[in-house]
Amino acid sequence: MRKSFEEFERLDVKVVVVAPANREQIREFMNVHGPFPFEIYGDPKLDLYEEMGNHHMTTVKSMLSVGADLLKGEVKISDIVPKDKKERKHFLSAVKNQDVNIQGSSWLFDQDEDVLWKHVDDTPEDHATVDEVLKQLRK
Repeated sequence: MRKSFEEFERLDVKVVVVAPANREQIREFMNVHGPFPFEIYGDPKLDLYEEMGNHHMTTVKSMLSVGADLLKGEVKISDIVPKDKKERKHFLSAVKNQDVNIQGSSWLFDQDEDVLWKHVDDTPEDHATVDEVLKQLRK
């Protein structure tokens, strides 16, 4: 999203990110991965996530999904757990302190807050790509 931000600006789109984290967790994320050209808001109680229809995978189902991808060779541990010490520390803290089993979603709203398009993730791999979001914006 950060790499494509200029394209969103050219299309006169405001990007807003909501994370399943509290203010301190977002601050830590920003210290490790920032800066970002858009706002990141926290929803630690997952009120908005649930209101928007996002769902939880069970820990077992999440682990089975990751395990299957590892066994198939589609992903390696190094793809999941960052090598950089600072990033790895943040990753492990997030796994320990946040709801990493909640699935995300991508939404497009018009100026009247009507939904133009949405994609609610079914699994961790089922994210709408930035290209897909841009394609929907151009319609």
